[in-house]
Amino acid sequence: MSAAPMSSEPLSAQLVDGLQGVFGTHAGRRRSGAKGFCAVGEFVASGNAERLTTAETLQRNKRSPVVARFSIGGGSPMAPDNAPSVRGLSLSLDNGAHEFVLINTPVFTARTPEGFLAFLKVRAPDPQTRQMNAPAIAAANAANPDWMPQIAYLRDNPPPASYATSAYFGVNSFVFTNRQGQKQHARWTFEPVAGRVGLTPEERTARGPTFLEAELRERVARAPAEWRVLLQIPQSGDPLNDAVAAWPADRPTVEVGRLRISGVQAAGQPGACDAQMFNPVLLPAGIDPSEDPILAIRAEAYAVSLSRRSQ
Repeated sequence: MSAAPMSSEPLSAQLVDGLQGVFGTHAGRRRSGAKGFCAVGEFVASGNAERLTTAETLQRNKRSPVVARFSIGGGSPMAPDNAPSVRGLSLSLDNGAHEFVLINTPVFTARTPEGFLAFLKVRAPDPQTRQMNAPAIAAANAANPDWMPQIAYLRDNPPPASYATSAYFGVNSFVFTNRQGQKQHARWTFEPVAGRVGLTPEERTARGPTFLEAELRERVARAPAEWRVLLQIPQSGDPLNDAVAAWPADRPTVEVGRLRISGVQAAGQPGACDAQMFNPVLLPAGIDPSEDPILAIRAEAYAVSLSRRSQ
């Protein structure tokens, strides 16, 4: 691919521009994860993380109130619920003491912010026809193999039947420090207690493009939706700062807590998460960001998106 023209804008702003180029601009909506809704619940720590970190949110029997947001990837508020696209789960524990940004694929779209920008630019539709250039996208995919792991995962795994039957992954690693000062990289996995359940082809047609919010609201009215919260531990040689490289499934995990979602915002009403940005590097003492370049730019790009919601 030819190099993109130089821009005087910060890269974070260019990324938000790229999302707007693909999905358009929708006043009051997030530029990524535009279709979504709020929920509330609780995070209960098991204490198993105490050997890894001093983080207050992960100490034994610590119970943290949670504000959550479930979403569909991309900037369209009309994104169909039955499409094979990314699902998101963002969390804020203890009024911002610890925040998470998770997706339902174990890898991100691209390895670097520049690669993600290129991914977006080639998918921007023609201003006149509003059609994407399929041959250009195919050529760009071939030229950027780091885009393919997430594309392949979405192709090979059906859309979730419920937000409560999807696993969610922290595609970036974090550095955990214990009381002895020992440091350990790890990644998050939230594993649904209800099991991973996807839609069959027949269910995708029958349920249509708008069902996930109502389904979760009805589900948690009966009983909380729950996830086992795991930390995956890498072995020597596993990439620590590469958001498109999943660690092998046989790597050890530590179950450090449980997420329970007990309420979903009333249909058509404002929610507790509406004004929140969700910053994945808003962390308690004892957890630090890794040097993953995708993680490093997230907060700045989210801040740009937040500033544009009123536009």
